[in-house]
Amino acid sequence: MSTTLDELLRSKWLNAWKLFLLVTAPISLVMVLTMTRLDLSRAEAVSSMIQLSVRCAVPLLFLVFAISAVQVLFPGSLSRWLIRNRKYIGLCFATAMGWQGFFILWLVGIHTEYYVREVYVFSDVVEGVLGYAFLLAMVLTSFDFGRRRLTPKQWKLLHRSAIYWLWFYAWSVYWFNLFYYEGPPVPLDYIYYWVGFTAWVLRLAAWSKKRLKQTTVREPA
Repeated sequence: MSTTLDELLRSKWLNAWKLFLLVTAPISLVMVLTMTRLDLSRAEAVSSMIQLSVRCAVPLLFLVFAISAVQVLFPGSLSRWLIRNRKYIGLCFATAMGWQGFFILWLVGIHTEYYVREVYVFSDVVEGVLGYAFLLAMVLTSFDFGRRRLTPKQWKLLHRSAIYWLWFYAWSVYWFNLFYYEGPPVPLDYIYYWVGFTAWVLRLAAWSKKRLKQTTVREPA
């Protein structure tokens, strides 16, 4: 069974750029088809496209956040496949976020009055800009031309800081939806909250496992 799974996960369509295309093409198709059904001269319609793009992006973010932990906790064919394709899954997330950025700029540039009146919060702008800055830095340094400008230690610090910030920013949105804002949350808020929380628990468990292993190795015989 494991051999069959390993062979399946080595399929050219489930790896590298073909995997990227397999994931991003449907996301982009959904965006384009949804745009054709909405009246984007209305600010509310553009705002709904922002929400749709986020809902496509967040599962990919939580997956990328959890991949290193899955490798530590559940070594095997699936975790090897995830590690092998972590960069491309991350680029899929970046593509979905690119759609969100496109619609945010649309809302700000075309429906400025609505944005200022209904959407704008200074802290959200700061957090969002920082998130996109981290995302852009991660994308650029995922390729050789960007990675070689950093030392291995700098690269690791950048990517670790960025993924934690992006995870926290996304997950906190659903925390606020469930426990802070008035009005009933939608079912997807519960799903994304618990999926994001589970991703963090996996990382905590993986860190604990590695620390325990290091302590055991250091103990004198």
